[in-house]
Amino acid sequence: MSESLRPPIVLLQQRLARHSVVDPETRCTLWKASRTRNGYGLIRWERRLWLAHRAAWLATHGPIPKGLCVCHRCDVRTCINPDHLFLGTQKENIADMYRKMGHEPRTEAGPERRPSKAPEIMRVQVLGREFVARILAVHPLEPLLPAWPRSRRARPRRRGNARRAGG
Repeated sequence: MSESLRPPIVLLQQRLARHSVVDPETRCTLWKASRTRNGYGLIRWERRLWLAHRAAWLATHGPIPKGLCVCHRCDVRTCINPDHLFLGTQKENIADMYRKMGHEPRTEAGPERRPSKAPEIMRVQVLGREFVARILAVHPLEPLLPAWPRSRRARPRRRGNARRAGG
């Protein structure tokens, strides 16, 4: 079937799957592509920028009724697993947030709520095989690198003749 003849929802589901990976521990489907400053995934679809979890809801359950939010049960902002999402009003979403912040146990184990604490997922292809890894820490290489020899070109060059006629 030609790509132009496929239903748009199927194309959206394929794009969501291509840019996400499932965390085997929590079953969260973590968004790997671009994100907002707050850590929510972003996807461009039908000439519009969508939050990835809202696009995942749309692809699975259909349109989102006006006035409702797509909320996370797992509190992982990068999660787009439709089983971890539910519809609610803004008031219900805020009440859910405060209830969970009130030291009530979370429904699922997983990364912290803050995007800075969410796991970064990296997908690498080596010799035709794909590897998916969770980045836990990044350390600078400076202590591991040898001292680089200084280049003669490191100093700024003078403009004009090096010798100037004195007067």
